[in-house]
Amino acid sequence: MDENKKPVNTNRIIILLLAVLLVIGAIKIGTLSDDVQHLKSQNSNLDAEIQMLRNEINSIYSNVDKQLKEEASLISGFDYTIGNPSEDMKSVQLSLTVVPKMISDDMELSVAIDGNSASLTRNGNEFTGTINVGLFVDYDQWPLLSIKTSEDTKTEYLDGVDVSYLFSNHLPTLEADMSASSKLSNGQLQVDAGFRIAPHPAYGKSPVTFISFTLVEEVNGKEISKQDITDEISKSGEVYNTQYVKSFEVSHGDELKVYVIAEDSLGYIHKTLVHYWVESENGAQAETVFGGETIFDKDGNMLYGDKSLWG
Repeated sequence: MDENKKPVNTNRIIILLLAVLLVIGAIKIGTLSDDVQHLKSQNSNLDAEIQMLRNEINSIYSNVDKQLKEEASLISGFDYTIGNPSEDMKSVQLSLTVVPKMISDDMELSVAIDGNSASLTRNGNEFTGTINVGLFVDYDQWPLLSIKTSEDTKTEYLDGVDVSYLFSNHLPTLEADMSASSKLSNGQLQVDAGFRIAPHPAYGKSPVTFISFTLVEEVNGKEISKQDITDEISKSGEVYNTQYVKSFEVSHGDELKVYVIAEDSLGYIHKTLVHYWVESENGAQAETVFGGETIFDKDGNMLYGDKSLWG
């Protein structure tokens, strides 16, 4: 063996090879990363194109549906206006103008809604008339048009004439709620809550206003407290805010209700349940804060709202 020949440094060669492999790996990783980003970009563009296509399809369906309804409709057009409420604030006058697609000399048109019906008078190609509609007509209730000829009678709902819940344009509304925190200990329910009452005027220029506000507390449907808070709300301006701190004696199965009653100048009663608490026999507690309004007439008949809250 040649004594002058230097031994091979295998460690250095291995390190060099690893370094080269790392560089190659880094290049490949970079390339793969670019490919992944490119694929993500392509997928994003594809998702956008799919969503655009869906929108176009939905638009086509909507247009086709609209055209089919127009084609099947008995009328070529209509118009309507809603007048002022009656003196007793129970109804408004709906004025309608309808143009049938086909007109004959013996044709008679009428419209019905909310238990009332009225005939429409012909004037050229148009038929016009008025009908009284209650202020508290529910949603999805449309005037029903009837077209009668010597041959038959056909009907069609005028689903573009919205007469639902017209009272909101003419009556004030009551909003109230509590941010409640309750604790039950030894039969004593401690309620500590932020209490807010916000009476809102009617949307339209209506003379009807709230004349009184009462805070009522009940246990198992039995009134245990009633407090007139008219002055407090009047002095507060638009919104009445206070802290509600109270203690109640309760047992298993007892139901506690705290609510506000507002009477308007027409005699309608507006109720808003702001706090409800109950504990069942198994110890489970239910505590709910409400903010929905229920409206009753002078005789206690519910006109609007959730009847289950006051059953």
